[in-house]
Amino acid sequence: MKATTTANTTVDITSQKAIDQQAAEVGLGVIVAFTALSGLWGATCLFSALAQHGIVRLAAGWLQAILGG
Repeated sequence: MKATTTANTTVDITSQKAIDQQAAEVGLGVIVAFTALSGLWGATCLFSALAQHGIVRLAAGWLQAILGG
C-alpha cells in the first residue's frame, strides 16, 4: 500500500513540474510578445517623426530634450 502511495506522489510531483514548466513558457511568450509590440510601436513613432520633420529637426529636438534647452 505504501509503494502505491509513493508512486502516486511521484506522478503528482512530475505532473506539477510539467504544469509549472508550461506556465513558465506561456509567461515568457507573453512577455516576449509585449516586448516585440513595444519595439514595433517605438520604431513606428521614430519613422513617423523622421517622415514629418526630417533628421535634422529630429536630432535638434532630441538634443534639446537631453540638454534641457
